[in-house]
Amino acid sequence: MIKNKMLIYGAAGYTGKIIAARAKELGLDFEIAGREQDKIQDLASELEVAYHVFTVEDENGWKTALADKKVLINAAGPFKFTAVQAMTACLRSGVHYLDISAELDTYQLAESMDMKAKEANIQLIAGAGLFVSYDALAVYVAGKVTNPQKLSVGFRHFGGFSRGSVISSKNIADLGILIRKDNEIIVNPHAGPKVFRFVDRKEECLPTPLGGIVLSYRSTKIPNIEEFFSLKLPAAGLPDLNPETLPDGPTAEERGAGRNGLAAEVVGENGELFRAAVDAPSGYTLTPLSVVAVANRILNNDFKIGYQSPGSAYGVSILSDIPDTRLIDITA
Repeated sequence: MIKNKMLIYGAAGYTGKIIAARAKELGLDFEIAGREQDKIQDLASELEVAYHVFTVEDENGWKTALADKKVLINAAGPFKFTAVQAMTACLRSGVHYLDISAELDTYQLAESMDMKAKEANIQLIAGAGLFVSYDALAVYVAGKVTNPQKLSVGFRHFGGFSRGSVISSKNIADLGILIRKDNEIIVNPHAGPKVFRFVDRKEECLPTPLGGIVLSYRSTKIPNIEEFFSLKLPAAGLPDLNPETLPDGPTAEERGAGRNGLAAEVVGENGELFRAAVDAPSGYTLTPLSVVAVANRILNNDFKIGYQSPGSAYGVSILSDIPDTRLIDITA
């Protein structure tokens, strides 16, 4: 059987719908899946694609849906409830795995499945959403100094949060301020803010474990990694972050009203310093553009077997596949 299709699981969710729309825009051969019959059926009719309805625990559902697929995009968060089942299904079916998780536990789960992924001859990437450009930036700056020793990354997010992201964010907050120090992940005993130079201006960001301590470590092997975060809301703001009362996510107009920013600086073994930044669309626009770009690479037989990060699989070149995204050196 020739496997040349993509499956999007969780396609009827807020981000899943945008991912499916992007796949349709590119003319990719894909099907959608999820657990809610009415929502999935309505979306499939709108997109004119085949669909599957099953819960994440349904092994037979996965087997049927993945039978002729080459790659899965798991868009069903929180991923602490879906990643194990979806990754296991891909290992059984020999299907490449992608998700858009921002949960550190999901990255570590993928890391733990490296040997199984190699045995199944698949590529396994957790965090193939926002972290695609993040990780590409880390790879870029790491290559600009001799034997890089410390990486600091600031992430400026615009656009508010989806309901699913608010639920997932609790998993991040509960971890504390984690950093990678001398190759080990520890709680930072001296956490404090840091000013980063983004494309358009300087901005103070707060220490936050974003996932680069796992993903960018996989990509660069830099022994010391710290991460920082700054939030910019749409003009309307988000007065209540209760997931029960939040809308599904920012509107298209809200997403289009601002930009995401990434800024990174790296220090080499001789103390040399290099900085660069990425200017990109806002979060819930960038995530679908990014994960579909990676899926498209896989559909075109561009992948590496085993557990990978976006950067270890595709380096800086993946940025050229993400529209309206630019990388620049910061020299001032």
